[in-house]
Amino acid sequence: MEAGQQRKFHYAAADSSFFYHHARDEQPNPLDYKLHYEKGYEIFMFINGAGSFTIEGSKYDLEPYSILMMNSNELHVVNIAEHLPYERIVLSMDANFLPPFMAGGIDFFRTIKFRKLGEDNQLSAEIVRASGLLDLFGKLRQALEQRSTEHEMVAKCIIVQILSAINDLAKADLPSSSKLRDDKVRAVLEYINANLEEQLMLDALSERFFVTKYHLCRIFKETTGFTINQYITYKRIQLADQLMMQGFTPTQACFMSGFNGYSSFFKAYRKLTGGTPRSGKPQ
Repeated sequence: MEAGQQRKFHYAAADSSFFYHHARDEQPNPLDYKLHYEKGYEIFMFINGAGSFTIEGSKYDLEPYSILMMNSNELHVVNIAEHLPYERIVLSMDANFLPPFMAGGIDFFRTIKFRKLGEDNQLSAEIVRASGLLDLFGKLRQALEQRSTEHEMVAKCIIVQILSAINDLAKADLPSSSKLRDDKVRAVLEYINANLEEQLMLDALSERFFVTKYHLCRIFKETTGFTINQYITYKRIQLADQLMMQGFTPTQACFMSGFNGYSSFFKAYRKLTGGTPRSGKPQ
């Protein structure tokens, strides 16, 4: 990263295949940073501030120039402190970031995509520097600042280099960065994600995992930061979004993702995404 670069910068690709956002909040308000999910893939570089990042219940401490990676199935939220300016770079990419003839059959997102939810999401600052990822982010910024069609293509090539470097690191058998400590909660999370279309009642979950409802609700909230019902609703909205992007109608997606009625689905979708369930995109 260049020392003289402006801290605030935003770039949206002409084909909407990627977005680059460098932001700095001098007086961050923790209430501004909501639990959410991506419709593609996100690479988040933390630069300045204090706090943590929660991904599917796993808590990662934020370290300047560390990187976090999220796929479209991972709920996440930043837990930022108020006493320091909060600066970060967010690179969001669509699943169709590269046309097939450019990808050559290679899945450049494989490391971000093929992980257990909330596991091994973080690369330390030391690894980011040693692997050349920090330098690549600097080159990406320089290319995007040119704001031309040619340099946007150059930027895509640099993003491919970033993804390739992350894939290489995955082969290096690095120490796990996972932070979810409660095995019971991990098992519940995995079960919920595998059975979203079913009736996921608290009584049934309590019986299945041999724990009282009170204790299950308490450890789930303490570990993940949200209630069981909140988590199930978010994940069903997330699944419905994916189904609509595949071509299913909102009504079909509603029932395929486990909702009992379209009215409750519509209200939940609007509340959590700020949009309407029309083609899976906010309106």
